[in-house]
Amino acid sequence: MATTWHHPEFGEFTFDGYGWTTSVDVPAFAAFRYAPRYGDGRPPSGKCELCIEADDDAGETDVPSADVLALVSKALARQASLVPAVVAALWDDFNGTGPQSGMWWHGGLDEVVEDVDPSLPPLTGPDALYSWLRLSGIAGRKSGLRNESPVVEMSFDAPFEEEHGVGVLTDGDIILGTGYTYDVRPFTER
Repeated sequence: MATTWHHPEFGEFTFDGYGWTTSVDVPAFAAFRYAPRYGDGRPPSGKCELCIEADDDAGETDVPSADVLALVSKALARQASLVPAVVAALWDDFNGTGPQSGMWWHGGLDEVVEDVDPSLPPLTGPDALYSWLRLSGIAGRKSGLRNESPVVEMSFDAPFEEEHGVGVLTDGDIILGTGYTYDVRPFTER
C-alpha cells in the first residue's frame, strides 16, 4: 500500500520512493507547446506532476516542510509571470547576455539550433521558445544545492536537450538558474 499525505491546498500526495507527488494545475504553462517525439502528440493539458523531494535517509517520514510548500504555492500563484521570465532567462542564456549558467548553451545560440527538427519555428527571438519547450514537472526542494534556501525547479522537455531536459530554478519571483533537469544550480553558484 502506498504511503499518502494530505495537504489542505494541494490535496493528496503519494510517496514514490524519492519524494511526495501529486498533480497540480498549471494553465499558464500550457503556453509552452513543444511536442517531444516520444510524447503522445497531444497539446499541453494544463496540469503537471508536483514532487516535493524527501531526504534519502528519512524517506516517507520526511513529509514536506511548510517553507517548501509555501514557496511552491507562491510559484504556482505567480505562474503567469514566471512563463515569460523562463523565456527571457533562457534567451539571455543562449545569447550569453544573462548570468553565467555554466551550460554548453550559454552564448551558444548557434549550437542550440543545430540538429533540431526543422519543422520547429526558427529560433530567431525569445517568443519562438514557446514552441521549443514543454513543462514536464515541478519540484520543490529544501535547498538549491549549496544554496540554503528552498527553491522550485520547473523541468522542461526541449529539442536541444532531449537527453537531460532543461531545469529552471525560481523563488517564485525571479529565475535563479538554468541547467539540466535535476542538476540545475543557482546562477550565484557559478
